[in-house]
Amino acid sequence: MVKLTSIVSLLAATLATVSAAADHHQDIVTFTPELSGKGQFKVYDKPVTVSTDSSAQAASFVGGSKKDSAVKSKADIAVAYLAKNHKIPAENIKITDAYTDARSGITHVYARQTNGGVDVANGLANVNVDSKGRIISSSHSFASTDALGKVKRSNGSLVARASDDASLKTAFKSLNDYVKTAVSDSDLNKITVASTSNFVSGEPQFTITNVPSASAVDGSATAKKALIQKADGSLAHVWEITLKQDSHWWSAHVNQDTGSVEAIHDWVSHAESYNVYPRNVNDPLEGSRSVVSSPANTNASPKGWVTGTTTTGNNVWAQNNPTGGSTWQTNYRPNSTNGAFDFPLDLTKAPSSYIDSAITQLFYTVNTVHDLSYLYGFDEAAGNFQDVNYSGKGVGGDYVIAYAQDGSGTDNANFATPPDGQHGVMRMYTWTQTNPNRDGDFEQDIVAHEFTHGISNRLTGGPANSNCLGSGEPGGMGEGWSDTVANLLRIKSGDTRSRNLVLGEYSNGSGIRNYPYSTSLTTNPSTYSYLDKSGYNGVHAIGEVWAEILYEVIWNLIDANGIAADLFSHDLTKGNSIALQIILDGMKLQPCKPTFLNARDAIIQADQNLTGGKNKCAIWKGFAKRGLGVKAVVKSRRHIDDFTVPSGC
Repeated sequence: MVKLTSIVSLLAATLATVSAAADHHQDIVTFTPELSGKGQFKVYDKPVTVSTDSSAQAASFVGGSKKDSAVKSKADIAVAYLAKNHKIPAENIKITDAYTDARSGITHVYARQTNGGVDVANGLANVNVDSKGRIISSSHSFASTDALGKVKRSNGSLVARASDDASLKTAFKSLNDYVKTAVSDSDLNKITVASTSNFVSGEPQFTITNVPSASAVDGSATAKKALIQKADGSLAHVWEITLKQDSHWWSAHVNQDTGSVEAIHDWVSHAESYNVYPRNVNDPLEGSRSVVSSPANTNASPKGWVTGTTTTGNNVWAQNNPTGGSTWQTNYRPNSTNGAFDFPLDLTKAPSSYIDSAITQLFYTVNTVHDLSYLYGFDEAAGNFQDVNYSGKGVGGDYVIAYAQDGSGTDNANFATPPDGQHGVMRMYTWTQTNPNRDGDFEQDIVAHEFTHGISNRLTGGPANSNCLGSGEPGGMGEGWSDTVANLLRIKSGDTRSRNLVLGEYSNGSGIRNYPYSTSLTTNPSTYSYLDKSGYNGVHAIGEVWAEILYEVIWNLIDANGIAADLFSHDLTKGNSIALQIILDGMKLQPCKPTFLNARDAIIQADQNLTGGKNKCAIWKGFAKRGLGVKAVVKSRRHIDDFTVPSGC
């Protein structure tokens, strides 16, 4: 077992004081209503064919592909399927995203329930349609017809409700009280509310301005009217408020009648560590710096990485941020008039002495993971982070804002993932566990972990929905996927399943997980049932279990198919490339707020789509070794291990 340092022990102690949905830094609990029996992920052994007609038109289509006739036809099939198989009227369906995966040919359709033009925030569906127009899998968490019928107000419709400004101000104050940035009555009187429209979807919303900087970094917030399903199945009228702060980006649903917070997510995913030199060197303990020429992948970044003479480009703007805050356009960046970003580095000195090298390293690593994930399907249509989307698919204008040596914290890192069309924000901190302090910008597994939060949040539930992995088991899997992608980047040709991987070792001076990632049950005994153990209610501990399960799957795939020497070759005959592909494909297939079981089934289906099920047994054996076998279940909220595989394996 890795011995955790004082900072990790402190984090663990903090997590132990709150529920499984605890915020990463404070005692602010992020949560969403638990919808019993909703969101079941259905995989069809035989694809389902449905016919479409004029009645299969969704109420609206706000996704970036609405003008793509081929994609729209598949979306119509998805609407017809929901209407005929689940008795959901087309008039209550809004398509939020739909795109066709260029490699698999599968069209992923994401929808939200509406009622009288008002969104049901957690009434979601995803339907996966193959190239022949057949449904291969789906899930939905739409509210019942009975619940919709009871939601009408006795004093008029939601749209006609009086005193919107006063109601919204009250809700805004309640949210600030909840996240412990209280707004005074005097401040509240100065706040103004105006009707506007969302700059991405064009849908109506409200803009809240003159907000104190302690509450909102740019002095404003946005809101819209919505409904939300409560745990008992009833619907409540809420204000859906988006509030951006230094280290948090809240997406909250506040009850219009009571002012209570019905659900809250943080689009910032906080983690503990990660970094790189060239992409095959994880950190300064593993190798040396070297000059890498023209590293941009021509498919993912056809115009290169750099725009101008500094660390700005189509995929990321990297800069320092010594005092924290949210400004970036005018922050300091290293400059190179000849395109050679070559700056001195002396790791025996304080991190501030080598800020040019740190920013350059961060710019290199974020671009590297951008290009790699693009090759494996996190592309423009799927909602990746780019200023200009060269294909015209998806929503642009959302390169990553990456802060090196960010001054708003230490001994950590985080990534904020708003919906497609808004900038992702990465904050990398210095670490104080060694003397001199170390800089997380130089540890690839930290940076890769953080960027992968952007991948998993945008692929799960569709690019327009960033609220699918906010807390609990889904939030834990978000952490686990981030560790897994970091692990895949570290596996090299010649490695065997006996290789153990320790995360955060450079920055923190020792590992930051309970155990190394290992295929040895002695070195790492984690199984599915560990989710019920003391200390495993926080997202990072949950994520460790998920990443360990996937580590077994990865090595089974490698043992069966070999190792690609370079993941950038995208050689889908090799085990590590297959693993990365089906993990990302599985994110697209699975429902919003997935469970371990949902995600397992989505990965198995992804392999079926990719290889015809060639690796089915290898994958099942990996899951089963760690308790996620065919009979693994949750009973009375307890996670029950099962170590069996399907017959024939």
